[in-house]
Amino acid sequence: MPPPSPPVVDAPGLVAKEHNGPWMPPGSGLVIAPSGIAQHVRCAGSWSITAACVPRAALGAFVAALPATARVLEERRPLDRAMQAFVEKVLAVDDTATAIERLIVEMSGAILLDRIDGASGHRSPHAALRDKAVAVIAQQCSDPALNPARVAREVRSSLRQLQLVFAEAENSVACEIRRQRARLAKSLLLDSRFDSLSIEQVSQRAGFPSPISLRRALEEEYGATPRALRAHREAAQRPQNETADR
Repeated sequence: MPPPSPPVVDAPGLVAKEHNGPWMPPGSGLVIAPSGIAQHVRCAGSWSITAACVPRAALGAFVAALPATARVLEERRPLDRAMQAFVEKVLAVDDTATAIERLIVEMSGAILLDRIDGASGHRSPHAALRDKAVAVIAQQCSDPALNPARVAREVRSSLRQLQLVFAEAENSVACEIRRQRARLAKSLLLDSRFDSLSIEQVSQRAGFPSPISLRRALEEEYGATPRALRAHREAAQRPQNETADR
C-alpha cells in the first residue's frame, strides 16, 4: 500500500472530486491525502504533478492526528512552494541521498502542522504555541546545539512562557527534544540503508551528545537498546526474505 501523498498540481485549469462526488474547482494546487483515498483530479492545458510520498509513521510526531480524508487546500503558501521547488531539484539529480529524504520528511511534517493543526479552530493559543515548538524541535533535533532557549527564540516566545505551556501538557521542552532525537535515532536504526553507521555515529546524527545518552533515551521511549532495535528489524525481515527466495 502506498504511503500518504501530498501532491502539488500545476495546471491552468484544475477540478477535483471525491468518489461519486461532483467535479468542483478546488481553488488550489495543493492536495494532502492518506493512502487508499480516491481523489480524482482533472487538469486543463499543460500540467505537471509533483508528489512526495511519506510514510505515515514518519509524520505522526508532527501533528495530533493525521488526516483521514483527502484535503484540497485553498491557497499556496511559501512553505509548500519551497518544498515543491526543493523536491523538483532533487528529482533532477540522478543520485541517492538519504539525508535529503529525511529533510523532505521534516518539511512534510512542517506543512502538516501549518495546514492541518493550524486550521483547527478549537486549538488554544497555548496549544498552538506548543505545536509550533514541537515542529521546530522535530525539524532541528539532529542539531546537537538545539536547546530549550533556542526553541523559544525560534517560536518568538520567552523560555519561561514556553516551559509553562509544555508543563500544561505534562511535558518539558528538554524532554521533547530528547523524545524527538530518540524518534530520529530509532528511524535510523530501523532503516537498513544506515546499517553501516556505528551506534556512536547514529547518536551523532540524531543529535545526542554521546552513545550513552542515546541508549538512555531509547530505553525510556521504546524500552529497547540500539542493538536490540536493529536485531528486531533483521528478525522481522528474515521471514520475508525466505518467502521471496522460494
